[in-house]
Amino acid sequence: MTPATLTVAPSLFDAVGGEPTLDEMIVGAWEGLVAHRVVQCPVCEGEMQPEYGAKALPIAGRCERCATTFR
Repeated sequence: MTPATLTVAPSLFDAVGGEPTLDEMIVGAWEGLVAHRVVQCPVCEGEMQPEYGAKALPIAGRCERCATTFR
């Protein structure tokens, strides 16, 4: 009998083929929104604008094309 080989499936959080992970895409977009910049939507690649509340810092971001919202 030969010893069994353990095969580990890649995590959903691991980058594949040099592509950014979902976590990296969301963090990058949020960092841009907090810096008061328009960023690329990670869902549809449209423009995501920062949204403001009563204070000077963005409280959310919303895509103009697909309406994806980060809060």
